[in-house]
Amino acid sequence: MIKFKVTIIACLILCMQNVFSQNKTITGQVKDTSGNLLPGVSVLIKGTQKGTNTDFDGNYSLDNVSPKDELVFTFIGMNAITILVGNQTKIDVVLQENLESLNEIVVVGYGSKKKSLVTGAISSIDSKQIKSSSNQRVEAVLQGRTSGVTVSSSSGSPGSGAKIRIRGAGSSGNSEPLFIVDGMKASSIADIAPADIANIEILKDAASAAIYGTEGANGVVIITTKRGKKGGLKVSYNSQLGIQTLKTNMELMNASQFVQYMNEAGITSVVDNGYDTNWIDETFSTALMHRNDINLSGATDKFSYYTSASHLDQDGIITGNNDSFKRTTIRINLKADITKWLEFGVNSTYSSSDKSGIPENSDTRGVIQNALILDPLTPVTYANGQVPQFVIDNANNNDVPLLTDNNGNVYGYPSYSTGEVINPVAYANVINKTTVDSYQWLTSTYLKFKPFDGFSFTSRFGYDENQWDTKNTINPYYVTSEAANTAYTGSQNIVESKRWLWENFASYEKEIGNHSFKLLAGYSAENTRVKTIISRSGSTSIANFTGFDFDLPDFNTQINLVDPSPDNMVSMFGRFSYDYAGKYLFEASLRRDKSDKFPTANKAGTFPAFSTGWVVSKEGFWKEDSKLDYLKLRASWGQNGSRSNLSGNSDKTYITSIINGQTIDYLGSTGAQITGYSNLNLVWETSEQLDLGIDLRAFDSRLSFSIDYYKKTTRDAIVSDGSLITPGSAGFVSNEFNAGTIENKGFEFELGYGDTTENGLRYNINANLSTLQNKVTEILFVPEGTSLTGAGAPQNADGITRFTEGQPSWYFYGYQTNGIDPATGEVIIVDTDGVNGITNADKTNIGSPHPDVLFGGNISLGYKDFDFNLQFQGTIGNDIISTYHQPSRAITNKPLHYFTERWQNPGDVATYPGAGSVIGSYQTDLMVEDGSFMRIKQIQFGYTLPEHIVKRIRAKNLRIYVSLDDYFTFTKYKGLDPEVGNFNFNSIGVDRGFFPTAAKAIFGLSLDF
Repeated sequence: MIKFKVTIIACLILCMQNVFSQNKTITGQVKDTSGNLLPGVSVLIKGTQKGTNTDFDGNYSLDNVSPKDELVFTFIGMNAITILVGNQTKIDVVLQENLESLNEIVVVGYGSKKKSLVTGAISSIDSKQIKSSSNQRVEAVLQGRTSGVTVSSSSGSPGSGAKIRIRGAGSSGNSEPLFIVDGMKASSIADIAPADIANIEILKDAASAAIYGTEGANGVVIITTKRGKKGGLKVSYNSQLGIQTLKTNMELMNASQFVQYMNEAGITSVVDNGYDTNWIDETFSTALMHRNDINLSGATDKFSYYTSASHLDQDGIITGNNDSFKRTTIRINLKADITKWLEFGVNSTYSSSDKSGIPENSDTRGVIQNALILDPLTPVTYANGQVPQFVIDNANNNDVPLLTDNNGNVYGYPSYSTGEVINPVAYANVINKTTVDSYQWLTSTYLKFKPFDGFSFTSRFGYDENQWDTKNTINPYYVTSEAANTAYTGSQNIVESKRWLWENFASYEKEIGNHSFKLLAGYSAENTRVKTIISRSGSTSIANFTGFDFDLPDFNTQINLVDPSPDNMVSMFGRFSYDYAGKYLFEASLRRDKSDKFPTANKAGTFPAFSTGWVVSKEGFWKEDSKLDYLKLRASWGQNGSRSNLSGNSDKTYITSIINGQTIDYLGSTGAQITGYSNLNLVWETSEQLDLGIDLRAFDSRLSFSIDYYKKTTRDAIVSDGSLITPGSAGFVSNEFNAGTIENKGFEFELGYGDTTENGLRYNINANLSTLQNKVTEILFVPEGTSLTGAGAPQNADGITRFTEGQPSWYFYGYQTNGIDPATGEVIIVDTDGVNGITNADKTNIGSPHPDVLFGGNISLGYKDFDFNLQFQGTIGNDIISTYHQPSRAITNKPLHYFTERWQNPGDVATYPGAGSVIGSYQTDLMVEDGSFMRIKQIQFGYTLPEHIVKRIRAKNLRIYVSLDDYFTFTKYKGLDPEVGNFNFNSIGVDRGFFPTAAKAIFGLSLDF
């Protein structure tokens, strides 16, 4: 019996051994997370040298593999994956890119270097991150992806750009960073198609940006577009269809609430007339957008090419068809190795766009501002036969037509609101229209000589040409004496900007043992000219109107108004880089710029920078089995300049003999008047920055973390509006002047973790957070204790923003309050100056537009052919001030909380004053709200179709996706949109009736051949 049992067990063991030792052939395909096929991937049986590589289509086949074997998939720049064979015969793998690879090359000024050798504060965004984005503009791609970078839309209208701030607003004027596209300075990146971008580098600290000298004070954004790669012709096509809507929590008073509110204010003439219009619902509607991109690329051993075309067609969410944007972009990138020592390249893009817009961001004449304050007792249109007689009489008495829609229905005229207030739907569609037709041609060509190892010389010529043809037309109408136009009025301005830039620079690198040296030296010259080709405006009577033909004699025409301000600059620059065994790092740079924009004595500026780094993990004492793979300490200091707020000729006094088109006549003699007074003492605006940083990687580089402390001090900040320091009695204004010193400081944190599990789940989580403290530490040209007055608003004749020593730059200015008087319902104003009585001297800081904390993040998941991406961003601690209220117009609508939280009877404890006292609150901190928010910028689901389906259409990859962009916002702000943009440097956080960002549901596909 025992012998029989032993025989049975032996047979079972033998059978099991046969099962698990039965070798087989394993096949499969390897892709990256974007669905691109990966040729050349190493597939090895773990613990052996037996393996293979994937072919051009990412396929592999490996014979004689045991079920007990583990396959290891490795590829440069990708995280390795190990998979147990088991009972599988087909194993498809998706490799995830190791975005934090220490060998990753990042682009820096006039060159590139390994990320492990970087000593400055540089953030990178690569094409894979951009590809997952469904944004239509480059600026939006940056939102929430890197620490210390704020991107806020200047308007939600189609085609509008965004304001980019790197480490806060470092200037009292323009704080935009410098844009470099393929080595060429670009006046704008608005017309760069996101699909054409290979990677974006953001130079945040002074040491990284100092090589750009005069224009690096506000940081540098370097964009490198795509190049052709070897492997035959590659064709890619991307298409998006989007549905746009308004997502807001803002509510206005309805008709019954409005009537009650007005009656409580003593305006008993306001009665319910049967209308109840929700002007937010009527002003905004659903709009479509679509975008198509196609590119062809390829390369041989000596030649590469990349060419693309992109078209975007976007309607706006304002009801009607007067807000839209169309853009077509064409790009060609070529590179040729003419000989072993000579390389030639061309990068060129041409873009044309057509933008139709409406009056916006105005606290008196904006479509959205009108929608927020027009009484709800006004209809959108009148029903047939119900047009009030006063509407007909006003039109007849002033010989103007009625405002009608496309179906002949008469638009509703305000039932009770007075002054400038107009039906916003009529305003947007039949009254005022602005169109901007523009084009940009940005091109650069270079020759790179490499006569011997380590040495190269590059000569690069770039050209940037832009033209904007802006037309504004106003049809005749009569609503009130303040809101009327009795003729057909129009204007046209064609402005042209041309800039050429010629740069020559040489670099030499040498390794001697463990010592590595790199030298860079260069010279550049540039010239910019701005010319107004045509400037004309005028009006035509209703009787003579045949169309808005600006060639008619009714329009006064001025041609070829050349901007007299010179804008030439020559520069010399150099950089020295050193590292010892990749462990001890040092870099120094120096740039000297000479610009015609400054007075003769101060034309030149010199900008030095130094940085150092220590890779601690390369020291001998570092344990090889440490979970912490990499640790680097960084420190940098540098200075940058800025001339972006200068028009030039600051050292000249301007005199004119013509005012408003008429010759100045003084007792029969031609007179003259000073229009601008010279400032011979104007000096360079200089930004000095200290940065201390730590970079680390852990757990086989799956975890990455960096922290930076920065202190950025902008001295001699330039303000272009000389009227701020010129007495009104002078009769003229000063030219640009140096206003003072601004300090920004804070911490930046970036954290990332990514991996692929054994069952094939791919995940990557990235988050960033930065703090910001903004303060004016010095103010010049005004008496001690006084301020520069900033943006104006109807409710505060003293300006609603100020530039004051010891305060945040351009903080909100008004009265502080201490609640609502329970007895009277009036606002209790705080006496801040210690003198009895409330006067203008009691106005003070009532809020800051600068956030204390900025944050963002991204979560990417993938399993087999499915992928998911979530992106978010937000701010904490910034304020928003509402200025769309009209203190001179008592009968205007208001947000709902003015009604629900108002004082009504003696003894009430309320947040807002009684209806009869609300106008007194317009210049107080009751208009200031917490602007903190978190917005889900994107929720995207994607699916890559299986290979056997894609092959039927002879394609290599097909991915379809749906994306919800800007769909969910979490905020306490009760306005339309907490992400309030701005058109002016001193109006940050000012809500004048801001065009909100549209929520988008996007359906897209990406197809590769």
